[in-house]
Amino acid sequence: MQEPYFQKYLRLVDPLVPTRDQLVSQQERFIRWAKCIDADCTTILHKPYTWTLSEVLKHLSDCERVFTFRALWIARGESEALASFDENRFLKNSGVMNSGWEMLLDEFHSVRLASVTLFGNLPDEAWTRRGMAGGYPVDVNMLCGMVYGHLEHHFSILKDRVGAST
Repeated sequence: MQEPYFQKYLRLVDPLVPTRDQLVSQQERFIRWAKCIDADCTTILHKPYTWTLSEVLKHLSDCERVFTFRALWIARGESEALASFDENRFLKNSGVMNSGWEMLLDEFHSVRLASVTLFGNLPDEAWTRRGMAGGYPVDVNMLCGMVYGHLEHHFSILKDRVGAST
């Protein structure tokens, strides 16, 4: 049984377009939008939110790394289950407040390029390989969708927060 939590992200993936292609176009949209944000507002906590814009961007990079590591692990045929992770602990230990908005954008861009490269170079048979992550069954295709859907979910919230559009 697939974890219901994943569904809020996976439903954002267009089933008619290869997810790898969606990752590329999403990256372009997101970075274009993020470069228009005034860096001074990225470290301010706006209620009712619990994270600053900078913290959300760090969270996006961290989660993408986790999702793609899981995809790599499973794609290469590893069968040992992977643990869940605590995104709040990750953020607390990230040192995000020592990084400027531009540096966080550069990090995100590098992470996404690595993700696109990974997913673009997987052999066909890897896409359906299955494994366990966080106590739930996952497959490589689903994890690629999680990368896309997770950013899309947060991107929508971020645009609402700052009133900017793409």
